[in-house]
Parts: sequence; structure tokens; C-alpha cells
Amino acid sequence: MNALKILKFIGFGILGIGFVTLAIYVTMSLWNWLIPSLFNGPVLGFWQTAGLFILSKILLTGVSPGSHRNHSSDWKKKYHSKYKNHCMEEEKQVNPEQA
Repeated sequence: MNALKILKFIGFGILGIGFVTLAIYVTMSLWNWLIPSLFNGPVLGFWQTAGLFILSKILLTGVSPGSHRNHSSDWKKKYHSKYKNHCMEEEKQVNPEQA
């Protein structure tokens, strides 16, 4: 049973590495097809494209794996609490006898 789990882990690792390699190759192919002819830009190699891929991941999504889920729920809770308080205050101003 443990050997099967280890084989699944290794298999998913190989699939993950293959997927990342394929994504980098597709990005490199699109870059080298479009950028040099449109903007007279450089032709990128595999490792340059991998660096660009990692840099774009860091700049666009951040470094920590769960940072967006926690922050998104925090700001939503703060927004809804402020909105609810604001609406209740406006309602009291419009209808003071209900307060």
C-alpha cells in the first residue's frame, strides 16, 4: 500500500514537471513567434523564458501560496461590516422614529 502511494506521488511529480516544461515551451514559442517580428524584441531561450515565467508569477500572484484567499475574505468582511453600519446610520437619519 505504501509503495502505491509513493508511485502516485512520483507520477504526479513527473506530470507536474512535464506540465511546467510544456507551459514554458509554449510561452517561449509564442514569444519567439510574435515579439521579434512585431516589436524587434529579443529571441528567448528556454531558461530565459523559465525566468520570465517565474518573475511573472511572483509579480502577478505573490510568493506565498495562500495569500489571496486570506486577504480577499478579510477585506470582504470589513467592507460588509462598514456597509451594513453605514446603511443603518442612513436609515436612522431618514426615519428617526424607528431608532
